[in-house]
Amino acid sequence: MFGFFSKKDKGITTNDQVWLSQTAKLNAAHKMIEANNTCLLVFWFEDSLSDFQKQFPSLVQSSQVSLAESLSLESIAGRLVIFAEHYPLRKKEQTLFEKLHLKDVPVLVSLEEPFFHYFGGDRTIEIMRKMGVQENEVIAHPMITRSIQNAQAKIEEKVITERRAHSAKEWFQMNMGSLNQTT
Repeated sequence: MFGFFSKKDKGITTNDQVWLSQTAKLNAAHKMIEANNTCLLVFWFEDSLSDFQKQFPSLVQSSQVSLAESLSLESIAGRLVIFAEHYPLRKKEQTLFEKLHLKDVPVLVSLEEPFFHYFGGDRTIEIMRKMGVQENEVIAHPMITRSIQNAQAKIEEKVITERRAHSAKEWFQMNMGSLNQTT
């Protein structure tokens, strides 16, 4: 009756793994690639991929790193696909995940990323450090994933016409006006 009790489509789930710093996240991503030659590390933004390749020059021409827009069913066949960042708009993420038939997608994130900065990531880093969380320690919990999804929903409400960007920071500046807002 009126759909009040129907379950909301939650989409394809993500398995968010969070580090305090971008350096710790990228180091962990590099270790994942070294440990599993079927691993494919995917970036949404060109500058994020470039930063990773600068930190690990041996992977500049590697088939183990890619931009999201370059993915196809053929390119991921038999691969462990890991996303190195979230896209600010959940609908865009979900569309790609569905197109690629992905399930339970691992996503590596850092509290230093512009996405978290927009929602008070600096304060969260401070709190986590006071609680004794180490730089290279990963944090993962379904509650974190729900918080990220809620943040993406808030962003989607505010973005009427999306403008393409080369970096997450540029995306927020072009589409949200400023990184210094907290909602």
